[in-house]
Amino acid sequence: MRLAATSLGWRAGSRAIVRDVALEVASGEVFGLIGPNGSGKSTLLRLLGGLLPHACGEVRLDGQPLSALSRREIARRIALVEQQADTAEALTVRDAVELGRTPWLSMLAPFGAADAAIVTECLSAVDMLHLEDSAWSTLSGGERQRVHIARALAQRPRLLLLDEPTNHLDIHHQLALLRLVNRLDVTVVVALHDLNQAMSCDRLGVMEGGRLVACGPPAEVLTPDRLASIFRVGATPLRDPADDAMLFRFHCLEA
Repeated sequence: MRLAATSLGWRAGSRAIVRDVALEVASGEVFGLIGPNGSGKSTLLRLLGGLLPHACGEVRLDGQPLSALSRREIARRIALVEQQADTAEALTVRDAVELGRTPWLSMLAPFGAADAAIVTECLSAVDMLHLEDSAWSTLSGGERQRVHIARALAQRPRLLLLDEPTNHLDIHHQLALLRLVNRLDVTVVVALHDLNQAMSCDRLGVMEGGRLVACGPPAEVLTPDRLASIFRVGATPLRDPADDAMLFRFHCLEA
């Protein structure tokens, strides 16, 4: 699914949180959003998902305005995993992921064997199938995050929006999740804090003060000068001898 946004903006009272963002993401692309805390990444993701009232600008999916779609149609095309997503304490893990099938169900098409198979597949993809009967209240923060991602995958979206999806995950599950995201046959926009993890995206957009100030391939966007000016860190580019991938070693700049 091709995503295009023009003149996106949103204000909280008199404060502009996102300002005049224009963005195009190709079908099947993994597009990373990076930027300091408070730069507008989470708000931009919510704008792309059509979840904020009184927004400025327009979002189009394959050329069709998002505003022309019903909430049910949007939920069939877009899944968003937020940083602070929550789930009812009484649900089991499988119950929580089954909620992802809701946009596809109706009186004439109730939950069936095909839906159950999709739920099982998504639980397995995030390494949570062995806990499918566990109560939500017993899960760790990392386990809850993986269930939220499984529920989003169960929607079978064509556009997946992820806000800091590696938060709360141990390093194994961080790497496994990023590998899964890169293998999905969907368009992905993902906000990340870890700049080395962001290097695996097809392209990166840099947010600063609510604006999208740079966009392009990771190696072109994450220059030492830009990292110093926006993130206030020094960065030394290194090459991993295992695969020649570029990584950064960071250090604090003098005050």
